[in-house]
Amino acid sequence: MEIMLEERFIEELLFCPKGFQQDFRKIFQQLKTVDNPLEVKGIRKYKPGRYKIYIWKSRISLKVKGYQGYIGMFLYNEFYTPE
Repeated sequence: MEIMLEERFIEELLFCPKGFQQDFRKIFQQLKTVDNPLEVKGIRKYKPGRYKIYIWKSRISLKVKGYQGYIGMFLYNEFYTPE
């Protein structure tokens, strides 16, 4: 599966600790190798075509259309507060 990252998500990810970033990279790499996101630990189905990635206490949105996945934003980020 091809995964696209939104720029806003990347900016928020930089505020997270290195351990969190490593856990995200593991999930990101696994998503590239599977056809169904539910095969990856830490991902749950929310609605048809929409999933949530759970890392630590944070939640990240994942939208899947065909064989493309879009990671758009944090639904909850315990490390980032907008100014």
